[in-house]
Amino acid sequence: MPDKPTIEKLLDLTQKQSNDSARKLGKLNYQHQEAEKKLNLLLQYRQDYQIHLHNAAKNGIGQIEWQNFITFINKLDVAISEQRTAVKYAESNRDTEKKEYQSFQRKFNSYNTLSQRYQSAEKLKHKKTEQKELDEFSTNQYTRQSTKTK
Repeated sequence: MPDKPTIEKLLDLTQKQSNDSARKLGKLNYQHQEAEKKLNLLLQYRQDYQIHLHNAAKNGIGQIEWQNFITFINKLDVAISEQRTAVKYAESNRDTEKKEYQSFQRKFNSYNTLSQRYQSAEKLKHKKTEQKELDEFSTNQYTRQSTKTK
């Protein structure tokens, strides 16, 4: 059996790279979604805590409690800032991988088109060879028939 044509090998390799990239992109999409969920959770927690602080301030609050509230909100703000950075980082990684995936897809589509053209050319070549053999066979048959009748 003849070796696979080079274009088929390239097509297989590019398909594998595209599949691997798609899996990686899926993981990065998940990581980005999880980072956004965590950020939203922190933002919601801060808002709830801010409301709690506001209500406590209305009812009267001691200085130590006030300091604890403020310290905690400041820590939440730092965590929110860090989580925003994590979301941007996850988004950047996802966007980079998306571009790589699209590049592999374009490459795969190009090789696939070349492969289809190659297969069409091979079929045409095979068809011409069969037709030539059939023509030669018919010519030989006709020649034999002619020779026998003379």
